[in-house]
Amino acid sequence: MGKDSPRGDPHHGAGEERTARIIHEIAEGSGVPHLIARILVARGVRTPDEAHVFLRPRLADLSDPFLLPDMDRGVTRLIEAVARGERICIWGDYDADGISSLALMSNFLTRLEVVPVIHIPTREEGYGLHVDKVEDLAKEGVSLIVSLDCGSSNGAEIAHARSLGMDTIVIDHHEMGSEVPPAVAVINPKRQDSRFPTRDLAACGVTFFFLLGLRRVMHGKGLIPAHINLKRELDLVTVGTVGDMVPLTGDNRILVRHGMEVMNTKPRAWLKSMLDSRVISKGLVNEFALGFIIIPRINAAGRVASPHPALDFLVARETGSALNLLAHLQKLNSLRQQREKKIHEEIVTSLSREGFSGRRTIVVFDEKWHAGVLGIVAQKLTEQFERPAIVITRVNGVWKGSGRGGEGMDLFEAIRSTSSLLLKYGGHKYACGISLKEENLALFAEAFEKAVEGSITPRRRTVHVDTAAGFDELTAEVMERLEDLGPFGIGNPRPNLSFEVAGISVAPKGYTKVTDGDNRIWDGFYATKGALQREGGARIIASPVIKMRMGERFIHLNIKEVE
Repeated sequence: MGKDSPRGDPHHGAGEERTARIIHEIAEGSGVPHLIARILVARGVRTPDEAHVFLRPRLADLSDPFLLPDMDRGVTRLIEAVARGERICIWGDYDADGISSLALMSNFLTRLEVVPVIHIPTREEGYGLHVDKVEDLAKEGVSLIVSLDCGSSNGAEIAHARSLGMDTIVIDHHEMGSEVPPAVAVINPKRQDSRFPTRDLAACGVTFFFLLGLRRVMHGKGLIPAHINLKRELDLVTVGTVGDMVPLTGDNRILVRHGMEVMNTKPRAWLKSMLDSRVISKGLVNEFALGFIIIPRINAAGRVASPHPALDFLVARETGSALNLLAHLQKLNSLRQQREKKIHEEIVTSLSREGFSGRRTIVVFDEKWHAGVLGIVAQKLTEQFERPAIVITRVNGVWKGSGRGGEGMDLFEAIRSTSSLLLKYGGHKYACGISLKEENLALFAEAFEKAVEGSITPRRRTVHVDTAAGFDELTAEVMERLEDLGPFGIGNPRPNLSFEVAGISVAPKGYTKVTDGDNRIWDGFYATKGALQREGGARIIASPVIKMRMGERFIHLNIKEVE
């Protein structure tokens, strides 16, 4: 394993004197500890003003929503529909991003005293718009469909809706080519003609900007009966943005930063139910709580049952009803975990018995497996066996699968080379979805193996280091200011610091004790195979975080590497 040279660290590379001067200016000009200044410089900050913007992002700094394509057309059409009392359908997706987008739109329309028709396809129905349901909506008198987190690739379905007298507003973030669906508006930052600065918004982010634009126009025309506080909705934007794993930079970082603040200071009924039932500790709504507690429960509904309880949970007005819905989501999440574990163990047992016979890929299929957990199982197999994995089951007579590729290969390109055997496929470099006929299962497995041969480039795992640090620098102020560098995630990871230690002891399950130069003991965790004991000095790369035990806060070291 290797490590990156810490860009901006005054102890490395040329320009040490200039870098040291910049660090000093930021520390003095922004009033931050020297360690925080070093991390800021490592992340490209060069002046006290830039540091202030990074540490204190403002909602006023959000991009203008009308830089999104078709924003004016979409806003105008929805205002017309509300004024005329038209029947509106909001059509979403079953994952956390799609559900939070629906919750945002539903909350806003409720404030306008509009009760929309809500449609969320199940995983069995499949993603996106469907002709049969579009026809049902026409029979129900719907004249406007607002598609959230979908629609960019549904040109035929949108054209069919138009032939039935229905308009469509697409609010989406998925990749699209030069062909734009025949909707009234296609609001997507990935359109080739988009001028919006943040290309990688989640769908809930696009929905939020649409509502910003809608509120601005309605307020200007005197159409809003009372002020609609969209800042209160940032908890939903945070759930969807973190859940969709988009880079936490630009507008995304501002939205999630303020969303976490709202969640920690003014939790709404859905989050209050989690705090009251101690699913989450008060004041500790962070990326861990989102990624490992909140989002899995929102996703669980759509993975193993109807996604509607997840939406009902996020829009709940009373804590009592939210608690009941949370209990239901907890059961669904447990069911998801059980199904995932059962399928994973079954596959691992089979692979252990039969071996790989020189194969570099994993392609497994069984009609008994539940479609909602295939992607998670594929990810686990890829991590465990360090090779691409595709897990397939039968849904309504068609075999559908999810795949993960991992580092060193382009999974999408490998899948595309087998497209003659597939009914449909989609995805990106690291993840994909496929559907195919039963007679092509074995042929696909062989074709995929051949497509992958020679395409995997082995890579040494690198651990980026922001800067070297001393344990004496981990003061209460520094730990508090470290959180100001967040929110953390893709594009803005938690800082990794390099420490010189006197000794380290790692138990078999990863629980670690680190001894510093003053013989102080620090708790940590290091994911390694077996126990590890090292005396007489070592160097570790770790990310320090605050944890709580028995009501007491303490510093915990998430150790990435030991040298």
